Amino acid sequence: MADKERFPLCESCAERQGDQAEFSPARGEDCFICRGLTSRFPDIERSVVRRAKGYQFRTFSIGVIVPRGIQEREDQLRSDLKIRGRETIKTQLSRGISDMLRRQMKRKVDRQHPDITILVDLQRDALVVTAKSLFVYGRYTKPPGVSQRRELCERCKGRGCQECQSGYKKGVSVEEILEDRLGRILHSTKARFTWLGSEDPESTVFPPGRPFIAEVKDPRRREVPPRLAARTGRGMIRVTGLKVLRGKPTAIPSFTFRTRAFIQPESRIEGFPAGLAKAMKGAPIQFRNNKGKTVHKKVYSVKIGRRGAGLVADIKLDGGLPVKRLISGGSVSLSLAELLKTPLSCQRFDILRVWESGSFKFGKI
Repeated sequence: MADKERFPLCESCAERQGDQAEFSPARGEDCFICRGLTSRFPDIERSVVRRAKGYQFRTFSIGVIVPRGIQEREDQLRSDLKIRGRETIKTQLSRGISDMLRRQMKRKVDRQHPDITILVDLQRDALVVTAKSLFVYGRYTKPPGVSQRRELCERCKGRGCQECQSGYKKGVSVEEILEDRLGRILHSTKARFTWLGSEDPESTVFPPGRPFIAEVKDPRRREVPPRLAARTGRGMIRVTGLKVLRGKPTAIPSFTFRTRAFIQPESRIEGFPAGLAKAMKGAPIQFRNNKGKTVHKKVYSVKIGRRGAGLVADIKLDGGLPVKRLISGGSVSLSLAELLKTPLSCQRFDILRVWESGSFKFGKI
C-alpha cells in the first residue's frame, strides 16, 4: 500500500492499473501519470468526430501521440509495482475515439488499409486527418489545340517565375482540367495521372476516348459521377466511364489503337505499290524508345488514300508505337516512307479508338 501511495492517480488512470482503491486519489494536474489529460478525453473525442464528419469514409484508423513524459511515468509506475498486461493511456484514448466513431457514424476500424487515418497529436496539440488516395478510371475525348499534359515552363523548368506564375507553360491541357474538376468533386487539391498512350496537342481524340487513371490525393469525398464535361476555348473535353478502382493498380492493360494520319510526301506519288497494306499488316516494327531500349510492336491494318496533294492513312497498331515515326521512318523499321520509297512527314494524326487488352491487376490486400 505504501508504494502505491507514492503515485496519486486520477480515477481514469487508476482504473487503467486494475485496482482503483489501492491508489491515493488525485484530481487534475495532481495525477502522477496524466497531469489532468484524461479529463480532456471527452472533448478530444468529440473534436475528432466533428472533423471526421467532413470526410466520406467507411473505415478508419486512429493514432495517438501523448505529451512527452506521460508514457514514461506510466511505465515507471508499472515497473515499480509490477503491473503487466494493462491498457496504456494511448490505447485508452484510441479506444474511446474508435468507439465514438463506430457508435455515432457507423464506421469500422481497419488498421491495414483505412479510408482515413486520424492522428491525435497531443504533443503539438494538433489533429491531422489523412485520406487514402483514390484511384479513378475514365476515358477522355478532346478537340484539337488542347494538350494531354501540362508542359513545364522552359524558362524556370517548373520552379515558377514571373512569366509563367505556375511553373507550367500557358495553355489548356486535359491534365489541368481533370485535376481541377476531380479536385472539386472529391475535395482534393492534387492528382497524378497515368495515361494509356498519348497524342499531339493538335490531335482530336474521338469517342469513346483515351483511358486514363487519376490518383487523387487526400480526397474528402470518395464517389465520382459517371461522366463530366468541361468547356475550353477550343471546344469541349468530355470524360465518360468514370469509376473508382478498388485500389492502386500494380499493372495496367496493354492497348491497341486506331489512328487517322494526315501525311505530306516530299514529292508526288503516282501510284501505291501492290501489297503495301499486306506488307505492313502483322509485320514486326522495331524502334528505340525514349530510354534507348529496342522495342517491337505490330501494325494490324493499314488503309491509305489521297487527300488533295497529300495522303491520309487509317492505321490500327499497338499502343506505344509512335505514329509520326512509323510514317516518316525516324529510327523505325518498317515504316510507311520505307515502303513508298519517298520521304514522308506526318502533319497531324487523330485518335479514332483505343482498345484495352486485358484488365488491371491489383496487389493482394
